[in-house]
Amino acid sequence: MSNKDKIVQFLQGELSEEEQIQFLDWVYSNAENKKEYFLQKDIWDSYKMHSEKGKINLKREWRILSNRIDLLKIPKTYTIKKSFALWMRVAAIVIVVFGLGWGANMFLNSMNKPEKLVHKLEVPKGQRSKLALADGTEVWLNSDSKLDFSFDDDKKQRVVTLSGEAFFNVSKDKEKPFIVNVKGQSLKVLGTVFNVRAYENEENVYTTLEEGSVEVKAAGRAVIIEPNQQLIYSRLSNRLSLKKVDTNYYTVWREGRYVFENESFDNLIRMVERWYDVQFEYPKEFFKNMHYSGVIKRTKPVEHVLSLINHITKIKYEYKGDVIVIIPVE
Repeated sequence: MSNKDKIVQFLQGELSEEEQIQFLDWVYSNAENKKEYFLQKDIWDSYKMHSEKGKINLKREWRILSNRIDLLKIPKTYTIKKSFALWMRVAAIVIVVFGLGWGANMFLNSMNKPEKLVHKLEVPKGQRSKLALADGTEVWLNSDSKLDFSFDDDKKQRVVTLSGEAFFNVSKDKEKPFIVNVKGQSLKVLGTVFNVRAYENEENVYTTLEEGSVEVKAAGRAVIIEPNQQLIYSRLSNRLSLKKVDTNYYTVWREGRYVFENESFDNLIRMVERWYDVQFEYPKEFFKNMHYSGVIKRTKPVEHVLSLINHITKIKYEYKGDVIVIIPVE
């Protein structure tokens, strides 16, 4: 069976649980296999997205495409299933593909003792992912994000560690609080809907609450957040600030849009780099005190973002290999 056949069967959910494990071992055994898998998946994602929007006949277009690249069948949205027998071997998650730009790299790391099995999910730049944890909690991970988790029946807490951005819809369990650890702070919830933005290369950690309540411990304090509030923790000054917000601004990224209001140029560019998997160079001192507001759609090319910036600050840009150089126009 060819590599493309394996990928198609995995995306269609046709592999057994043992075969799924073998397939994931093959994907992450070397860089070439990983590259081939995500290339084929992105082709499918693109056709899937347009089909759902009614723009194309998926079966007809996929048939044409398969003739070109030797794929055999039309993949479906796929699920990594679990059973009791494979509980300690397969991460207790479901990865769901949602069209162009949705995907994830999954790493399964086990220690000597099964009860200490730690699952890791990494979403690369240019991708997003949705997953369901074993307790029913739903998590959406934004580009360039990582989530570590290990749920054991005998534990009194459900603990995850986040680097990046995630939206959580936590399944309620009074006996087991849900804990989210990020660098510099810890969040405790029971059944709650909230968003956390905690990228390592950004100064602030933003916790935005949509439903329920969240207790945040940071800077030597414990703060309770209520719905439609956002807590901002500054890693630089070790200070907390709380404000009322429209939560949609901070959660709509799940729908492929990025809404930003009075965002610094540095943060805006970092977001664009994550979403489009590109790299920028620009004179930091020139843009130091500049802030921007607007909406970016994930389906638009990166050049569209640069044209939006140009409406506010006159710039030009050029490509130097894989780097986009932004040049202010005097």
